[in-house]
Amino acid sequence: MGNKYKKSKSNWIYVLGALYVVAAYTFIFLAAYISEIGLNEKSGVISQWIIWLWPIILGIVNLAAMLITGKKCDRNQLLNCVILIKYGMIPFYIIGGGCVFLFLVFSFIPVPFMIFVGPYMAMVLCICGWLIMVGTAPITLAYIIKSYKEGLHGIISSVIAGVAQFFFIFDVLSIMVMAVKEGRWKKLTITIIILVLILCSTLILGGVMLLRGV
Repeated sequence: MGNKYKKSKSNWIYVLGALYVVAAYTFIFLAAYISEIGLNEKSGVISQWIIWLWPIILGIVNLAAMLITGKKCDRNQLLNCVILIKYGMIPFYIIGGGCVFLFLVFSFIPVPFMIFVGPYMAMVLCICGWLIMVGTAPITLAYIIKSYKEGLHGIISSVIAGVAQFFFIFDVLSIMVMAVKEGRWKKLTITIIILVLILCSTLILGGVMLLRGV
């Protein structure tokens, strides 16, 4: 009875994870909306800064939550939350990566200002994407540490997975490997891999056709 009560109290991490994913997808649109509505200059700037910093603020909240109450969450809950965040963010990073690629391509357009605008926008998107990815690290690292302490993963694989949380693509791949090794989320992981491969192939083919002017 006490164990069930403890689990129910720690189910808040699912809400936190879902909120982070929603924040990552919506903060750009909210910032654009605020810039278009008729707010005075001061409040508009403040509101936009709040929106742009939203994922970072949630990342700090994630860190504080894990430091304060992370021990109350069991390994399965942490893994479920990590899967929710990492898999939920895959389309975000595919779209973001596509935008970075397009901005880099635009830098080769024979228009003087695009030589500077293209790389600048690509760099801004990469920085924003990296900050959003790092914001998810506290929950992921909490899962990695707990799974290591419970003997499910070795020290080397745990360290590699921990470091991978600060690098694009590898952060998701490391969690996929750890989840499958635990025998969890196998079907979902395989489905995600197939869908990502199909989507990436379609985007690459579309990009090649676009560059060829088809």
